[in-house]
Amino acid sequence: MCKRVTVDHVTIKGASLIAATMSMDDDPSSIFFPDDETTDLYGALSLKETATSDEIKKAYRRLALVHHPDKHASASAEAKAAASLKFQQVSFSYTVLSDEKRRKRYDETGKTDEGFELAAGEDGWEAYFEQIFDRVTRGKLDEMKKEYQGMFGMKKST
Repeated sequence: MCKRVTVDHVTIKGASLIAATMSMDDDPSSIFFPDDETTDLYGALSLKETATSDEIKKAYRRLALVHHPDKHASASAEAKAAASLKFQQVSFSYTVLSDEKRRKRYDETGKTDEGFELAAGEDGWEAYFEQIFDRVTRGKLDEMKKEYQGMFGMKKST
């Protein structure tokens, strides 16, 4: 997997923002958590993994107010940049954890991307069809055949 991320700090109306570009193979969390080897979205919101959607929303609102760039207008440039980064981390964490599908993917794989390029068995087509249909086996086919033949009084074939 390519790990190329370019991060630029941009100042707009006194607030330091992070503008980043990344290759298509990267997880978006590398933009908001550039110095972290692994991303802990629950930790960014000061929550446990068992948090409910209401707890996630409350934590986000509380932390977004604390770290919002407008709250740090008179702070030093360094403090503004730190608050802006923390605000972006909190916002990104909320975005992933408030979406059931993305939260499930994050919980299972640790990835925060949308999952468009999924490997087989990694919530891709295989997993989709396995959720809809039971695995087709010879035993299940024989069982269904017996059930079908019994419905119409058909003679059992051998």
